Amino acid sequence: MVYRAVIHGEPEALKLVKIPQTQNTGEAEAFRKEMIGRVRREIEALAKCQRPEIVKLGQIPATDIMIQNEDYIAYTEEFLEGKNLGEVIAAKEAKPDEKELRTLFISLLVAIKELWAHGYVHRDIKPLNVIRHNKPDRPFVLLDLGIAFSIRETALTFNPDERIVASFRYLAPEMMSFGFRESLDYRSDLYTTALTVFEYAAQQHPLAHSQDDMMRTISRALRQPPTPLKQARPDLSDFLCQTVDQMLKKKPALRPANLNLLITQLQNQQ
Repeated sequence: MVYRAVIHGEPEALKLVKIPQTQNTGEAEAFRKEMIGRVRREIEALAKCQRPEIVKLGQIPATDIMIQNEDYIAYTEEFLEGKNLGEVIAAKEAKPDEKELRTLFISLLVAIKELWAHGYVHRDIKPLNVIRHNKPDRPFVLLDLGIAFSIRETALTFNPDERIVASFRYLAPEMMSFGFRESLDYRSDLYTTALTVFEYAAQQHPLAHSQDDMMRTISRALRQPPTPLKQARPDLSDFLCQTVDQMLKKKPALRPANLNLLITQLQNQQ
């Protein structure tokens, strides 16, 4: 749960994460430890990542509290004015132009680069987790590292082969395979970045349909080629469309992986 709060005169986002009660079973205790671990990992990751493209921690550190006999961890992040891209897409606003899409693309790539420099894969980049901040120095900001994966630490998921922890409409195909953690890297975030840019540009998902259930959506992601961005937005440049399409390849090895080059090209390529 997230609330708008004022801390020492500054607006901040107060986050309350409910921690399930122990039910004296091994699985319940494992899940409780996982929830606590996820909150701690998110806070640690945010403390390490200092790029303006990633949300910053607020003034209240992780604090254990009890509300009506329920356990919570409370902490604050900065409060960001603006809508998330999911809200913008749902409102059917005017479609963004090429300049805005490049700015979004670059912002997400810079965020991925910063996360990867500290050994993290976000795993849940999607329109709902990107704020359109509308400030020149921070036009788009990435939120929610709650399921971020650390390549330098033990996996948190207590039953990793049976749980999909990310939003199924925004899962990279490789994350649906058993043992994917052995080879997981930032290229999964490139895939979900491309999904986000595509959906923001076209106001439609390149694979999922609104009437699809989870299994049908996952099946499409594994087997069906996504709609080319040029088909949905013929006014956009060939370079932008081809870059999005390339990043939506099913196999990570086929996606462009040089982050510095991608950022430079998006800044300069016409």
